[in-house]
Amino acid sequence: MDNIYKKIETELSTLSSKEKEEILSKLRDGMDDIDKQIVSLLSKRTLHSVLIGRVKRSMNLPTYNPKREKEIAERISSYVEEPLRKDVLLRIYERILDESRAIQREEMDKGNIFNISTEKMKIGMGKLLSKKEVFIVAIFFLFVLTIMYLTFFTPNYYMGQAPIKVEIRKGEALSDISNDLYSKGVIPGKTNFKIAAFIYGAERKIKAARYYIPNGLSYLDLIDYLVDGKGDLLKSVVIIPGSSLNMVASTLSSDVFTDSTEILKLSRKKDFLDSLGVKAPSLLGYILPRKYDIYERSSPNEVLKELFRGFQNFMTDSLKQRAKKLGYSVQQIVTLASIIEGETNKKSEMPVIAGVYYNRLKSGIKLQADPTVEFAKQGQWGRLNYNDLKIKSAYNTYIIYGLPPGAINNPDKAAILAALYPNKNNYMYFAADGSGGHSFSSNYQEHLQNADKYRKWLDSKGK
Repeated sequence: MDNIYKKIETELSTLSSKEKEEILSKLRDGMDDIDKQIVSLLSKRTLHSVLIGRVKRSMNLPTYNPKREKEIAERISSYVEEPLRKDVLLRIYERILDESRAIQREEMDKGNIFNISTEKMKIGMGKLLSKKEVFIVAIFFLFVLTIMYLTFFTPNYYMGQAPIKVEIRKGEALSDISNDLYSKGVIPGKTNFKIAAFIYGAERKIKAARYYIPNGLSYLDLIDYLVDGKGDLLKSVVIIPGSSLNMVASTLSSDVFTDSTEILKLSRKKDFLDSLGVKAPSLLGYILPRKYDIYERSSPNEVLKELFRGFQNFMTDSLKQRAKKLGYSVQQIVTLASIIEGETNKKSEMPVIAGVYYNRLKSGIKLQADPTVEFAKQGQWGRLNYNDLKIKSAYNTYIIYGLPPGAINNPDKAAILAALYPNKNNYMYFAADGSGGHSFSSNYQEHLQNADKYRKWLDSKGK
């Protein structure tokens, strides 16, 4: 066709009538082909108009959209080429748009007036690409799939003894996990691990746990291993205020499967306590009540160190200096705090009770704290009688002066802070009032009256 264009442009005046007839015939054939393409494209455009009408009907949108038609006109104008003029092109498209609106309106008014086969929407690959191009595309995708398979599905082997221990904490970022796995040689590449996690959709699904990763896992196998939590999961363990060592051991046994008997043994072992710097008969009092994150099946040593770390983080240097200023060791403060914890659940009362005990200590009076007698009874809880007050024990503050040798429970932060910052008062006694609080008094006579009121309240309740 380019040859014909050239002849018309340069040789038309010299051509014979027969040659001109031949050129005219070829041009008409070419125009017929173009018309066929135009009709085919207009049919496809009309199909889109029908579908747009259906979508608009479902959305209750109007047929006419002036903004959209303005955008079409501006875009079409940019396509114009000589000898077609812009104004001519716009007149043609104005007619096309008129018919499109009419078809959309009919579709929206009557609904599904055209049977649209999905076959009409299909475009054969052969129409888009040549056989050579199809072959090249196929080879490319085969190459990509091979690379992906070799990268993400083939085993990764690390050096050293298997398995390798990896710990993942709660909320740990994927980049931190990949850095740890890479530094330990579990994976040969951090980027590929992140891509595998993205493919798997595992960025937020990896479980916090202690994993023992076997050798020879592919990237995707490793991701699956971490998502399924095939390790010792990180569990939340709650230690409640005023808990005993037996309660702590029982909680650890049920929540993270650590041997309770071994916990109790280690918590009283002198070598272990010395390694922590605890100068006390046991770790009782040094396990701060709060929530801890602990891996399942952790050893007693690991668990108790994690629990003690909670106390260490709380007992800052400034609090230690405060204890020193009061003239007491950390051990004595913890012991007093445990007695305060045993006396009341009302945090507002704790500093007042602490003030009472400091007043008695300064006056050389026995503390006479009921919770210490209950501790001396070794778990035999119940209403105390006068014989109980005579139990021979270093923890019975009815017969010993000063503080007992160690804590009687694990006090909460509020009780420890009360022991460090007591309320300044002149109270020497207090008795339960039956409402969960206490009545305070500065003389013994008033105390006896308060105690008698409480005993009568107990009797009225049949306790």
